Amino acid sequence: MSTQSEIAATRAELAAVRDRMSSTAAEIEERVGDRVDAVKDRLDAVQVVRDNPWPSLAMALGAGMVVAATGADRKAATAVADASRTAARASVDAAKSAVHSVKSAAQGAADSTTDAAQHAPSRTRSAIVGALDSLAAKLAVSLIDRLREPEPLPVSPEPGGLGYVETTTKATGSDSPLA
Repeated sequence: MSTQSEIAATRAELAAVRDRMSSTAAEIEERVGDRVDAVKDRLDAVQVVRDNPWPSLAMALGAGMVVAATGADRKAATAVADASRTAARASVDAAKSAVHSVKSAAQGAADSTTDAAQHAPSRTRSAIVGALDSLAAKLAVSLIDRLREPEPLPVSPEPGGLGYVETTTKATGSDSPLA
């Protein structure tokens, strides 16, 4: 056998192997693709609810009752309230930090050299904007807290207590309470 014929035989053999591999890959892809589509159809929650609305509603109600019975909703509400209080404290700390940074930026601008003084207004402006952002966040959190907590009802002073003024007049007929 000559090398030319060996090369041709090897090329033909490689072509046959490629064809078998291509057909095997196509077959595997078809099998796997069909199974993937079947699983996707089974896991399509929207379609399951459309096909079975009453059992889906019953399951949703049951899940809601289980969550309510475990107290998870109260725990979640408590966690949210705690997180909002923590955020309020953090915004107060941020506001204090911003005020401190504005003071130090202003002091740094006053103490800086001529070259640094040219760039100080932009740093000071940035510090002021940051402080205003922090104060706005603090105001928003404060407003949200006030909306959540009801205002206490006004209490009228008790007789004889601080702020109590007797408005009745004595039998002398005078309209003045001091007479």
